[in-house]
Amino acid sequence: MLQRLTAILFITLFFAALPAWFLSTLEGWISIDCFRSRSTALNSVASMECKISEQFAFSSRNTSYSTMDARSSKTVLRVRRGKSITYQLVLVTPDGEREVLRSPIEKSDIERIAIELKTALRSGSTKFHATVDPETLFWIGWFLLLLFAGVGALLALFGARSEQKKPQ
Repeated sequence: MLQRLTAILFITLFFAALPAWFLSTLEGWISIDCFRSRSTALNSVASMECKISEQFAFSSRNTSYSTMDARSSKTVLRVRRGKSITYQLVLVTPDGEREVLRSPIEKSDIERIAIELKTALRSGSTKFHATVDPETLFWIGWFLLLLFAGVGALLALFGARSEQKKPQ
């Protein structure tokens, strides 16, 4: 029985390994929370403390920047089959510019967030919040992970087994 459970677990993990690796390379939800502290509200330079939380499939990353301005940056790369366009959110900090979020052209969230954050910084608002939902590829990765793991489990549970003959 223990050998059977070990085999089921091994086959399920074997089938799910490739989609799990693919899913681990994709970003999930991203949230940007900015606030203006009282000490920065008194300064002549309008800045906000921005915390960026990135949720991946199996981990998360949190970074924080003192932000004075925001803009979006468009990068065009020429590749063999055409061109690849990527947008990035650039935060202007006291230490220089920081590129924090990256998105393909199909997502206009980066430009929208940059415009709204710049407006919040210049208007003197005390809070700013924005979220970026996962791309379609993230959900496809989850579906593939569940599908491959399910197929592996079904094969292990209901697949043809060789019967062991008892010595007579």
